[in-house]
Amino acid sequence: MTENSGIEAIMDWLQEFENSDIPETVVEHPEVEKLFQNFRSAFLPVDAAGGVVKCDGKLLFIFRNGKWDLPKGKIDKGESIEIAALREVEEECGITNHSIVKALPSTYHIYKSPYKNTLGQWIFKETYWFEMDYQGMETPIPQEEEGITEVRWFQPNELDEVLENTYENLKALIELYRA
Repeated sequence: MTENSGIEAIMDWLQEFENSDIPETVVEHPEVEKLFQNFRSAFLPVDAAGGVVKCDGKLLFIFRNGKWDLPKGKIDKGESIEIAALREVEEECGITNHSIVKALPSTYHIYKSPYKNTLGQWIFKETYWFEMDYQGMETPIPQEEEGITEVRWFQPNELDEVLENTYENLKALIELYRA
């Protein structure tokens, strides 16, 4: 199978999956890394970065598009993933005085682009996550132009509310901080 026919096969499968009533799927393969790289190559890549922000044992979440989420956004051209993560937290939550403690596992998701220049193209987004410490006293302010309607601190024992209404690809990351 040529590289193009592999990409075409992936896109055909994706179209069939999208048109089906099946809400999710599991794909097995003896060479997982190879499958992952081939799958990923069929999409337009977009990289993002964000943070799990901690302060006095609490975790910071944003409420966007009807779901609890973590602050994150696209990495600007020439920007490091660490600087992008810090900038996105500041923009989406209106806080400063946060710093990176350590890198966390990345998350991945795919979607069809809603943007004019890539409308309808399938996007493969990898989000690089960092645990961050916040030492400020500011009251978080949601970035409303990004669809964020609330920014709230949660205690680890309050994360059930978040986990009941968040994205599947974030649940394992959030579980790392649950009491």
